Amino acid sequence: MKNWDKPSTVQPNGNFHNNLYEPKEDHIAKMSKAMYKLCKLLAEESKEFNEEVFLKEFGKYINENSNRLLYTNVTNTIFDKYEVIGTLQTNLEKVITYTYENVPEDALKRSEHERIQKALMKLWDHINLAIRQYELFNQSDEHYRNIAEEKMKNVEIRLTKEMNMQLISLIALFTALSFIVFGGISSLDNIFQGVNDIPVTKLMIIGTIWCFCIMNLVFVFMFFVAKLTGLNIKSADDINANLVQKYPLIWWCNLVLISILRFSSWAYYIKAEKLSVKTYTIIQRHSTAFLFFGTLAITGLLVLGAVKIYKMSKQKYI
Repeated sequence: MKNWDKPSTVQPNGNFHNNLYEPKEDHIAKMSKAMYKLCKLLAEESKEFNEEVFLKEFGKYINENSNRLLYTNVTNTIFDKYEVIGTLQTNLEKVITYTYENVPEDALKRSEHERIQKALMKLWDHINLAIRQYELFNQSDEHYRNIAEEKMKNVEIRLTKEMNMQLISLIALFTALSFIVFGGISSLDNIFQGVNDIPVTKLMIIGTIWCFCIMNLVFVFMFFVAKLTGLNIKSADDINANLVQKYPLIWWCNLVLISILRFSSWAYYIKAEKLSVKTYTIIQRHSTAFLFFGTLAITGLLVLGAVKIYKMSKQKYI
């Protein structure tokens, strides 16, 4: 089959060309070469640039390649010769302005003219996109270093502030605990120095009260330290939880100390009022019943307190 016998394709401008059976590789190579030629024309000095010549070559390229632009060639030109982007933009603006100032009166030519204008705007848009990509991809090390230093400066200030707060909290915690513990030990030592002159029951009462005060003082101190430092010492985080559910340990410890204090007070009362002498005869007569009811009464109070705390700890949140 001869060349003039091959099927021909019709371009929008009415021209015919016989590239239907042209190898794809050759056609793309020609398009690439033509696109580089257009970029080279756009890169000419503005004084030497001719809008009419470029528009003619651009229209020819559009007609031969079905309005397809090889954007890769445009991007390569900008990345390889970034210093000419100002000239590219200026010259392309001149061409676009020229097309709007010189619109053909003929309807067919005007249609082709509008198609070329659209292709020019696509080229303009891609040039700007390629310039933006180049600027983003080619930031200098100094630029990134400045960004990193600025970010790290803010992080350093925040970390320094947090570390100072934690350090102050630790120092305050250690100092206060030292005063509480060593002061408590000193006061307890003074209590036990008179152990020979103080009855055992009275010593138990004083020691229990001391333990109760020191333990709750430490708990209150820890509570305020947790508030200042943002630490969580609660056993339950639910907002509807009661105090027993939030701090069960301190309640159980207080229950044990109060129970010891009740037993000690009961024993001290019996001895101080000499009820043991007055009731000695009664106890002898009803020793079993007296021991049973006395112990039962104190144990009952202890059990009631334990049951109350247990129910509160198992209470469902509202």
